[in-house]
Amino acid sequence: MARSGQFVANVHLVGFNRNDPFPRKLRRLKSIQKRENVIYRAMGRAAKPMRDAMESNSPVRTGVLSQSFRIRKLKKTPRFVFGIRVGAVSGPRVVGPDQLGFIAGVSKGDTYQMAGWRDHFAELGTVNHGAHPHIAPAIQQHLTTYQREVRQEINQAIAALVIKG
Repeated sequence: MARSGQFVANVHLVGFNRNDPFPRKLRRLKSIQKRENVIYRAMGRAAKPMRDAMESNSPVRTGVLSQSFRIRKLKKTPRFVFGIRVGAVSGPRVVGPDQLGFIAGVSKGDTYQMAGWRDHFAELGTVNHGAHPHIAPAIQQHLTTYQREVRQEINQAIAALVIKG
């Protein structure tokens, strides 16, 4: 528990044993903003293998869907609840030099629409084509290591912050 005058901040981590020393280490960060930054950075780094698996297993026609996978912060969460979303997103995007081999018919610097809105059609299938699961297998494959990797990332960040200051 961090204290600053009359204000008290409690951190409750879901999925950890109550006697685990890890939450105590996290509480060494006095600032809520520092905790938030460390937690989001750790969750994002730990989710990269999951995102990469979704991307590599997605069906390729034009390559737009495979280039639409992102890791994003959840926008609408209760106060002091941190969450991320791993999956395909929609919206305009400019083609970078590293994407030229993936997106057919689009030149470097052109704008294309990411295809997150149609990812569920690829995952579940339609009446015109069968399912091509790539989200569920990626989650199942990487979920067991996600908690361990988040923990390692946060431990490393806390150690670096404690040494600095």
